[in-house]
Amino acid sequence: MLSIENSVETINLLDVTPFDWDVVYSFGPYTPKEDIYKTVGYKWDTISETVNEGMNQIVFLNDGKVVCYFFGYPESNGYGISFESENYKDAGYMLYIKDDLNFQVERRDSVVYLRN
Repeated sequence: MLSIENSVETINLLDVTPFDWDVVYSFGPYTPKEDIYKTVGYKWDTISETVNEGMNQIVFLNDGKVVCYFFGYPESNGYGISFESENYKDAGYMLYIKDDLNFQVERRDSVVYLRN
């Protein structure tokens, strides 16, 4: 796994995710839980709603099951991921493992941001 602390300008999302996944969703601020559940087609217990601009709401799935979920402010998590794609389903953008997964790396203060 590639460390995003190195001076890298662009990384592939597969190189920095230490788990298997086949689709990742990005939801905008204020997206209700029920809309997220409907979009990913899977309901799990540990989900929170973003309540402000700038918060992340990212869900990674593998074979239809959640394998990684994070939300919150990048400043609190130490990292943030943001993307939009031509793939939009119900309430969120999604990227498949076959898509272009190259992200620009930006570091501000002690936070690493990944943007496509």
